[in-house]
Amino acid sequence: MSSIKVQCVIKEKNRIGESPVWEEKDSTLLYVDIAGKRVSRWNSLTNEIDSIATENLVGSVVPRQSGGYVIAEGTRFAFVDWVKRSITTAAPVDNQEKPNTRFNDGKVDPAGRFYAGTV
Repeated sequence: MSSIKVQCVIKEKNRIGESPVWEEKDSTLLYVDIAGKRVSRWNSLTNEIDSIATENLVGSVVPRQSGGYVIAEGTRFAFVDWVKRSITTAAPVDNQEKPNTRFNDGKVDPAGRFYAGTV
């Protein structure tokens, strides 16, 4: 049996780094810094990190089949366009009954649906 070698490749000081997603086609790792309010992309070929600031605490990020990304941020799902460096609301969520609730972890199921939990 071969041994597994673990190596720290991102030496960034995230406040709460979560939601890693590997994108094989681009050799990039997507992740969020919840408390730092940003979504980041690390390029394993260039070792560069690029980040986009979010308005609210961001819980998770996933790639879209059509390109770009979706994030669960605050009380909304939003599209991220890395080229334009823009974030636009895809679907706001009404949380008037629980105003201190926000999105946290989220992932895509095999059918392509994005599920996100709240805290």
